[in-house]
Amino acid sequence: MVTYKEARMEYDVFRKNLKYYRHKLQMTQEMLAERSDLSTSYIKQIESGKEFKNISLTTLLKISKALEIPIQQLFEK
Repeated sequence: MVTYKEARMEYDVFRKNLKYYRHKLQMTQEMLAERSDLSTSYIKQIESGKEFKNISLTTLLKISKALEIPIQQLFEK
């Protein structure tokens, strides 16, 4: 069983990596949203970490494709 604390720690790694790779490509949140077919507000919510999001596999795939990286890179510490 995965605890809330464990899930939150992985989520924090994910959101920090998301921001890192977005910046590396010199992308704004708006650009990432457009490339991933997600809303800008959703990208902002993920990156801010203020609200824990349960992200679907489809969303992870969209983000990783938009950032041109494999999904696992979004979870590397």
